[in-house]
Amino acid sequence: MTVFVITGAQGGHTQNALAPNRRSIHDLVNDEKQFSLYIQALVAMSNASQTELLSFFQISSIHGLPYVEWNGSGSDNSASKDWGGYCTHGSVLFPTWHRAYIMLFEQVLQNHAIDIAKQYTVDQDAWNLAAINLRAPFWDWANHVMPPPEVISYAKVDVITPASNGQKVSVNNPLITYSFHPIDPSFPWPASVWPTTLRHPTAATAEATSDVIRLTQTLQSAASSLRKNIYHLMTRVGTWEAFSNHTPGDGGSATTSLEGIHDAIHLDVGGLASTGDSAYDGHMANPAIAGFDPIFFLHHSNIDRMLALWAALHPTEWVDHGPANEGSWTIPSTSRVNEHTPLGPFWRSQQDTWRSTQLTDTSPLGYTYPEFNGVDMDNPAALRLAIANTVNALYRPPAPTSASAGTTLEWTAEVHFQKHALQQSFSVLLFVGPVPDDPAQWRTSTSFAGAVHAFANSTAARCANCRANADVVVEGFVHLDDALAAHPALASRQPDVVVPFLRDQLSWRVYTVRGVEVPVADLPSLQITVEATPVTQGPGDIFPIAGTPQRYPEVTRGRPGGSPAAAASDEVNVGVVPRKGWCVIM
Repeated sequence: MTVFVITGAQGGHTQNALAPNRRSIHDLVNDEKQFSLYIQALVAMSNASQTELLSFFQISSIHGLPYVEWNGSGSDNSASKDWGGYCTHGSVLFPTWHRAYIMLFEQVLQNHAIDIAKQYTVDQDAWNLAAINLRAPFWDWANHVMPPPEVISYAKVDVITPASNGQKVSVNNPLITYSFHPIDPSFPWPASVWPTTLRHPTAATAEATSDVIRLTQTLQSAASSLRKNIYHLMTRVGTWEAFSNHTPGDGGSATTSLEGIHDAIHLDVGGLASTGDSAYDGHMANPAIAGFDPIFFLHHSNIDRMLALWAALHPTEWVDHGPANEGSWTIPSTSRVNEHTPLGPFWRSQQDTWRSTQLTDTSPLGYTYPEFNGVDMDNPAALRLAIANTVNALYRPPAPTSASAGTTLEWTAEVHFQKHALQQSFSVLLFVGPVPDDPAQWRTSTSFAGAVHAFANSTAARCANCRANADVVVEGFVHLDDALAAHPALASRQPDVVVPFLRDQLSWRVYTVRGVEVPVADLPSLQITVEATPVTQGPGDIFPIAGTPQRYPEVTRGRPGGSPAAAASDEVNVGVVPRKGWCVIM
């Protein structure tokens, strides 16, 4: 059979770049021509029959439901079909599989834009140029946590179409929602009755709408932790294993992985309703149906951008060996994967699929990111310095008011739990101080410190690998320094002051995206341990240098979900040998 080959977007040029830029959605909405083409291309993809291979529905379904073969990939590998979806989660392949996925989306998007541009009769050369340069935009939630209103609130947007004679006309906004035609019978309830994708849905009926206010409040509550998590990911995580996925193994960095940060956005965008009995997870909060929300592709373009930035800072690191864990349609859950594992269903030729070794550099794949414009890509030292300066400018958190010269201590809570324990997505929320009685107020409470999330399949009955791998563990970290700063009476950040304070004030709750509080005792795999990391920065260090985390299990031990029983390692510094990192002598 003949398969559709993924080449990525082709042609075009961005000044001082090796390939056209993927642009921030905050930037793209102000470009009259490219935004008009982007919207119309999305409309064309969305309106295509759901049976067409390159329709929005079919491309989105690669990630999960309806668990069918796509583009002839996996037809000879029935042993691995018990997961259903092709996506790789909890695996070292998470970043590169999704890189190939966005390449496919981008290629189809650009093809539609090129066809639409040819229909303009006025200023056609400029429209053709805008189309050939169009790439899948990204939403940089770590720097601009709130998407522009064109993404989350405007039901209609103004664009110039080939028939509008150069004037803007109002069209239905394809970024807000995808309308199913029809709803696929494989969808779980209540998605089985929702005619469109929803974010923070208001009800479990066909009349449900997205609660935009609740969405914006949730995102605002996550802004500080997202920025800090990304900065620590870029500056403290030095191995692919620790960087790539949310299974345990932070390498002593006390830092949430790229996939763990990714999980948070999925749950924060999908969310739950704002009223008690009507709380149900929106599409983005369920991996089986997340790909149908148009914001998914903005989110994953940014995940890929974070991969590009981190790789520039760590040029000797790339995909390592690791377990497949939950597996996929083409990868058995019992297998080992590495940089040569085929990334189905993304065909590179009629004979072979893409491999991670072929995805290291974005420019041959047809795109770049603005942060690399004008940088000497052939000079690794200059590249690292340029990207380090960019990371500092974009994501470095404000220094705490208590910071002083020398070594400071940064406090975090390490959180572990079994991903599929509740058979749905859920969050472990941490608080420093009083916790409101109403769960709807938790994320906006002044005592809310942060959360670690399980982005889990709610259709476990159709996911044999979810059941077989029920013991897969998620690891994440919540930074406690902002919460400590909210208590100015604390005399210092030293352990003799912070440990007794947190023993008294730190607490946690388990909350599903369907708006249900789960007793902590019902999540017996939960383990929360407080750590303090010494951090220094000398005049020649471009990034702060993190030492070995010191664990303080006594803060949480003895409570449900707290640190496990005492071990010999509790009495010594736990972690890896302090990283020297890399620094630039100015």
